[in-house]
Amino acid sequence: MKKLTLLITFCVLLMVPSQHVFAKTMRLGYLEAGSFWTYTASAEALLAALKDPGLASKMNWHNTVTIPDNAYFSPGWGNIDELRNAAATLMQRTDLDLILVAGTDATTAILEKNNGKTPIVAFSVADPVLSGFVKSSHDSGVDNFTVRIVPGRYKRMFDVFYSIAKYKRLGIMYHNSPSTMLFSSVQDARAAAAENGYELVEYPYLPESENTASCKKGLKFLLDKNIDAFFIGSLLCFDWTKADVTPLIDTLIDHNVVTFAREGTPLVKRGGLMGFSTISFSKRGRFLAERVIKILQGASPRSLSMIDNAIPKISLNLLTAEKIGFNPPLDLLAASDEVFLSIDGSCVNQSNSNQSFYTEQE
Repeated sequence: MKKLTLLITFCVLLMVPSQHVFAKTMRLGYLEAGSFWTYTASAEALLAALKDPGLASKMNWHNTVTIPDNAYFSPGWGNIDELRNAAATLMQRTDLDLILVAGTDATTAILEKNNGKTPIVAFSVADPVLSGFVKSSHDSGVDNFTVRIVPGRYKRMFDVFYSIAKYKRLGIMYHNSPSTMLFSSVQDARAAAAENGYELVEYPYLPESENTASCKKGLKFLLDKNIDAFFIGSLLCFDWTKADVTPLIDTLIDHNVVTFAREGTPLVKRGGLMGFSTISFSKRGRFLAERVIKILQGASPRSLSMIDNAIPKISLNLLTAEKIGFNPPLDLLAASDEVFLSIDGSCVNQSNSNQSFYTEQE
């Protein structure tokens, strides 16, 4: 994750007439199981928000934030023992003011080693309630812990996808373990299939750290089962920052399969049919930064609201639609936040539109 630039020091000094502002350095720890692009984007957006003069003025924020090199841990996917050791190391330290945690596996590890004192802010967690990290969406149940929650987001993805594409067999693949089933949205996929009356075809045989070859094998299995739709989950083989996703997406296009990308914009740009727009992480970053500031100013993490009421918008690739013979409905076109006209090419940005295909609050 490019070490979050190792030492990330953001100093915002507000000039107040006739008084001195004494800023101090706040030391943060960081933990992730392995690098993933949404972790990077979320963390960078959070850190950028902390140096935003507007937010600093609003919240009377004057301090410097530092993530020391020796407080940054990303042991790599599949290294569970190293992850737990890193979590224990962070929890044993007495020089950290707060710990940032990205992802389901890292959150599991940090809560297992929780010292009950050092504030913890988690993000990019698939379903904090279902994971058992929090008592409810309104109470973390842990005094020194808070997490960003977007209620119903992943179930909504499947409902929106079906309302648009009306497929008969939706394919999904994942590694058969509790944590990967969570961030692969398997339970939400099953619930949506039961409610909407289509068949969910599952491939639970991916290795723990899947690659392009193992995902190709999974796609072949699903295509042999005659899927006409596929949910592109949070899989390493679809992490566009580390792997060439073209062969996998081209295979789906060649078989006229409609696709919905859980991670949105980057994969739609590369040939996925649609997904929730992730064109900007700035709002997510501001949400997290507000909580970090409040905690560093003395608020209890448990006292803070965890719910982020984001309204999703659609990212759509018209070239992919043309290739697979999919005719987008007019209301989808009108509500799309961004429309790509090619694969890895031009985009008609409609982000100024105040329309949303799915208008309920999350």
